[in-house]
Amino acid sequence: MMIRLLMFVILLCPLTALGAGITIEGRVFTEAGALPNATVTVHRNYADLLAGSPPVAAATTDQEGVYRLHLPAGPYYFTATGTVNGRPYYAYHGSNPVKADEDNLWLALLATPADPAPVYTSGTGTVEGVITYKGQPVPGAYVALYPPDSKTFKGLGVKTESADANGRFKINIQPGKYVITARKIIGGTSNRPPRKGDLYCYYSQNPVEVKEDQAARLEFSCYPKIDRNSFVAVPIVKSDDFKTVADRAAVADSGIRGRVTDTNGRPLPGLTVLAYPLASPVFMMYNLYHGTEYSSETDSSGKFFIPLDEDGDYGIVARDILGDGPHRGEIYGLYQGNIRHAVTFKKGTLVDNIAITAGRVMPPAAGSQAGEQTAMAPVVIGTPGGAPVLLADSVIGSNTVWQGEIHLGGVISVKRGATLTILPGTTVKFRRIDRDHNEIGDGEILVEGRLVARGTADQKIVFTSAEGKPAVNDWSYLQFLASDPGNVIEHCRFEYAFAGVMVHYADVRISDTLFRHNNRGLHYNTANLRVDHCTFTDNRIGIRFMRLEGNVQITNNNISRNDIGLLFVRQHVNAIDFDRLNRGKENPGIRDNNIFNNRNYNFSLGEGQDRDVNVAGNWWGSALATTIAGSIYDQDKDKGLSRVIYAPFLAAPVEGAGVREPRSAAAPGKQTEEVQP
Repeated sequence: MMIRLLMFVILLCPLTALGAGITIEGRVFTEAGALPNATVTVHRNYADLLAGSPPVAAATTDQEGVYRLHLPAGPYYFTATGTVNGRPYYAYHGSNPVKADEDNLWLALLATPADPAPVYTSGTGTVEGVITYKGQPVPGAYVALYPPDSKTFKGLGVKTESADANGRFKINIQPGKYVITARKIIGGTSNRPPRKGDLYCYYSQNPVEVKEDQAARLEFSCYPKIDRNSFVAVPIVKSDDFKTVADRAAVADSGIRGRVTDTNGRPLPGLTVLAYPLASPVFMMYNLYHGTEYSSETDSSGKFFIPLDEDGDYGIVARDILGDGPHRGEIYGLYQGNIRHAVTFKKGTLVDNIAITAGRVMPPAAGSQAGEQTAMAPVVIGTPGGAPVLLADSVIGSNTVWQGEIHLGGVISVKRGATLTILPGTTVKFRRIDRDHNEIGDGEILVEGRLVARGTADQKIVFTSAEGKPAVNDWSYLQFLASDPGNVIEHCRFEYAFAGVMVHYADVRISDTLFRHNNRGLHYNTANLRVDHCTFTDNRIGIRFMRLEGNVQITNNNISRNDIGLLFVRQHVNAIDFDRLNRGKENPGIRDNNIFNNRNYNFSLGEGQDRDVNVAGNWWGSALATTIAGSIYDQDKDKGLSRVIYAPFLAAPVEGAGVREPRSAAAPGKQTEEVQP
């Protein structure tokens, strides 16, 4: 948006164009002092502001920089323009849209020198430049880009990157128009939501157009959030009859209040608790990537309060690092008061006593087994050989044992600190319920605590469809999400799921398990994962993975008769420092497997994948390199992809790979489970 000195007659004096209502008073400042004769403008929405449409109200500041407006209740975007010694200044309030409600409001606007328009030079679709405060570079600020049609420019943008020690940044992004802002967190977590004294930076020439074959270079400046005293020292003229935005937030009694503790009930101070408005019935991981403007920080007692003023369902998460999914080593926890991880909020009310249990993600192996509770005997559900037990949507909050035949009619969530143990010979059947109409059954077991499903060669544990004519996608998955350590799956069978097992930011051991007739047998991203002596057959994808992060060992498995044996895809997320974050180098230990006779490809790279992956030391169904290469989809077939490094390869099948049968049922070294090379 070009800085315009709007030449409307209405700007010549204070205006009450909309009649009596809420009184808004405030001052406009530069770093040199109060700004007289500045124009304060008010727009109903950001699109009108960008378009240069006439404001719904405006006023001119007096010699003390003070202005006054009268507005009906509602949200508004406040900006100001003015000049000092012929130099233009611009202010965009960082809390926009600011809501006028029943109280009179004092709204200060801190103006910085109007930023020059972008300079375009030869390049490849980048935005780059420098961030300043009072003329000095701002090191370590993070820069966020948003679509112009965003309601607010808070939380993570479509892409967020940190500036270097000289306040410089460079962001690669798809061509288009973007609103660009920056924040500098003073102390504490580098990317927590801004608070008083942190720097907020809005580029006054927004939106910026990113062009495919050019680099947009720009410079923009910051001001301290809710802290005009550190910006400029001038006498205070505000009346006590007016509340500031900070005053209003401090006394807010409409929102969500609760406490965050670890599995032992100890408070966890200094965590950010975020409330994500939900567009779907349940909290989804993609919410983390997009961020939210609604947040709070836990105090020394682990207590938090998130002010809210919009009706809706909010997914609640506590964590100490923002952006992307949970990170190894961070403290993280979903609200598990229900299977939706959500709180329903009505405007003007207080939702209290929201308890969140958080723990460290993927702790070292020597760490305590946080999921093991020994103080109380477990709850036992089901009877071997007895009638099936139907379980609807529910949260498992204490140690529980399943046995016999368990039918699931929804989502089962295992709360952090609890262990679900499934005994040998148990069958878990998922009824096909598709509440979100995405053609995938909603049945799911979500593990934030711990799961031990340890069958035997003679008494396998089966996860399957409850339908008379079972089909792929009848149920969702068994998912481990930032769970407690020590998860075990042995001698099991997964069939007719969207993904038999999904592992995200967790520690899981899987052995002697059959995956068949699933959309995906196993799906993982960042994980400490051991998969050995398993068989993947007749799935659309045998194993799908997304990152080179974590200790992953996949050995002695048979992967055959799937559409694609293994698929390595690029994860597209909106995260702070995404390009650096997604550069894991822990190549998975995929070796001593029989990967052969898959219908389309034995191994494939997904669209845009730019990471080489080394999978040497496997049997590919042939001893000829040319034949093996034909079964792999990588740079040889699409120049835009990276490479699958499969040599040196084994010249003969791995003996004893795949699910091991009981000794009484098979000769030594022989498998009878589905697939033989």
